[in-house]
Amino acid sequence: MLNSSLRYLVCASVLVFSAYNSNSQSLLQMADSANKANVAKPFMASTWKDTRLMDVQTTKIVDPGVMEFFIMHRFGNIGDASGGGFHTLYGFDIASDILFSFEFGITKNFMLTFQRSKEQELLDITAKYKILTQQVTGMPISLALYGDAGITPEVASELYAFADSSVQEHFLDRVSYLGEVIIDRRFNDRLSLELLAGDQHRNYVLQNVNPTNGATDQNDLPFIGLGGRVMLNRHSGIVFDAYYIFSSYRMNNTANPHYLPLSIGYEVETGGHVFEIYFANASFLDENNIIPNTTDNWTKGGFKLGFSISRVFNIVKKK
Repeated sequence: MLNSSLRYLVCASVLVFSAYNSNSQSLLQMADSANKANVAKPFMASTWKDTRLMDVQTTKIVDPGVMEFFIMHRFGNIGDASGGGFHTLYGFDIASDILFSFEFGITKNFMLTFQRSKEQELLDITAKYKILTQQVTGMPISLALYGDAGITPEVASELYAFADSSVQEHFLDRVSYLGEVIIDRRFNDRLSLELLAGDQHRNYVLQNVNPTNGATDQNDLPFIGLGGRVMLNRHSGIVFDAYYIFSSYRMNNTANPHYLPLSIGYEVETGGHVFEIYFANASFLDENNIIPNTTDNWTKGGFKLGFSISRVFNIVKKK
């Protein structure tokens, strides 16, 4: 049923975004027609200013021969009811997570990333391939595939902290994966939106039980997400993103509550830098942690101030 839901979402997303284009050809037909055309149709200006929003990926690819360096920081909860308040300076005394990454443009449509985050000491290799690019006339959307493989080298006493004593240590317990499809459209100079659907997999999961419905936590977590930007001027705008996770274990779990990750912030481009400052309820910066482990509630002050900054460097001299 979950797989059917994901297929339905992807199909519906394509239909919704395509509705803004008067051409009745299918996406595959339009892509084929564009490849056969003698005169290339102009592409839309880049939909996004960076390769990711706060907590979701975008379809943007780092240019070939370019390295982009990302540094991200997320403080602690602001509200008293979620452990924040005056005595933590409303979260400023706490570093919930820190992430830095090196993103390399390999070809025009393909990039690789190496990153490390503080929580669980996650080390990740990610890849993104852009299949379709929105055109001024013709192709109405951009589409990309994204994959992430992560491993945690944290000590076994941390990894198995809440496990039964009979659990045996295995190297593959440290590995997690994520794969997703990203579809976006730049509707005009002000508004850009994206939809994504995918699956996050953890090799090791505690078999905790939701007392409300008897569901146990699962290794695979299908999810959908969205992201958007409303431009205020040529260089800055309001950005937002959110996830919905298909998990019976996470529904109305009174013993271990989980909540949908939601972020909203401000983005500005200054020359070779892109800077974001935002509020988010997820404590983490890596999708392999954001999707399964968001347990803070916006309505109880369980949101944190975060920021990110990126800088591009030419590492291969262009001819």
